[in-house]
Amino acid sequence: MTLNDSTSITLPFLSARKLTDPFHKEVITYEYRVDTRDIPDLPTDANARPSDAAKKRRVYKSVRNAAMDGALDPDEEATPGLFGYKHLGINIIAEKVEEIDSRTSILHFKPGQGVMNGGHGLAILRELQEKPGKADMPPNFIKVTVIVGLDREVIPEVAGANNTSVQVKAQSLLELKGAFEPLKQALKNSRIANDIQWREGDEGSVKVEDIVAAMTCFRSDVYPLENRRRTPHNAYAYKTGLIDEFRKDTEGYHALASRLPEILEFQDFIRTQPKKVYNESGGRFGGLKFVDSIYTDAKGEKRKKELPPFVMPFTGEEVEHRLNIATVFPILAAFRLLLRRDGDTFNWVTTFDDVKRLWETIAVEVMDTTKDACVANGYVLNALGKSRPHWDSVQRIVENTVVKQENDSMRQQLEAMLQASKTR
Repeated sequence: MTLNDSTSITLPFLSARKLTDPFHKEVITYEYRVDTRDIPDLPTDANARPSDAAKKRRVYKSVRNAAMDGALDPDEEATPGLFGYKHLGINIIAEKVEEIDSRTSILHFKPGQGVMNGGHGLAILRELQEKPGKADMPPNFIKVTVIVGLDREVIPEVAGANNTSVQVKAQSLLELKGAFEPLKQALKNSRIANDIQWREGDEGSVKVEDIVAAMTCFRSDVYPLENRRRTPHNAYAYKTGLIDEFRKDTEGYHALASRLPEILEFQDFIRTQPKKVYNESGGRFGGLKFVDSIYTDAKGEKRKKELPPFVMPFTGEEVEHRLNIATVFPILAAFRLLLRRDGDTFNWVTTFDDVKRLWETIAVEVMDTTKDACVANGYVLNALGKSRPHWDSVQRIVENTVVKQENDSMRQQLEAMLQASKTR
């Protein structure tokens, strides 16, 4: 909303406080907590940048998902009720605040005043109020800060300063330097080639940090299996910091780039394949707390309306159930045992088909182990994904199975040799 004339907006709120500038008594700040379902349309004359184009960025898709407590994208961490602590809020310049009662204020605006920061979040919340609608929005609050008493001449200066809070991300600088080119080349013929956010502002559903996280799990040169204290745990626990690791060791990630299509295919395979073998073993894959379902939410409760099928990013497979991303990284990391660095490239120690067959062999055991770990971590998937004991347990399953297969192969060879000697 932009203004040609003065306007007044009613603001319902949950709680509020009033602060007077200690040095300029005429400047007063009102701090509100407002139900996201009740946030009204507000003028944006004071915002230094438009909202519409930016709403397509992944970061604002994450805002939308957080406001819905993760219902729009179960892969992202969106613990119910935390939206108000994760969003910086909406900052507003107004002409006057009229205090009606303990739950209502009226904000009075003149042209040139309004939202100076947080306009993107406001626009998203207003869209959600329309669709899916207020009744389907979960209870969350957003911080709303209103400043009155500022001279009109300083409004552009204050609004501009508020909009410098989002800095250029490291990934954008790496993209500018061409650091992601080997990854782009490796994925140029894949279905996600044009769906990756290589830099801030790119459209696409796949974040570059998610790609780097999957690659980090297979950095057997940096995280050798022999060192139990050094694991690629940060691939899940501190994913945002991986871009800096990529920057510090670009050469190592470039060496792994040729295996990237297989890594991403394997990640999709891990998330979907267990359903068949687990159900055949007598389990119920869709009933596991660490499995995303189009029929039930994160609490295991039936959705009011079932979601469309999940589309796996790399393979394009459409599924009704998939492993939650929190369970995936310990599994990926365990399989780094089968990928070795050889100079400026990485190679599997066996065929990629054998790698997938190994996962089929151990999938049920890993599901049972993950189920126990999920219980131990209070069914909190974020805690499960960060659990070092669980990472170690999954790694041992892979190691023990590989050793057993190697021993079986050696025994078969010896038996064949003995049989051959008897026939001479």
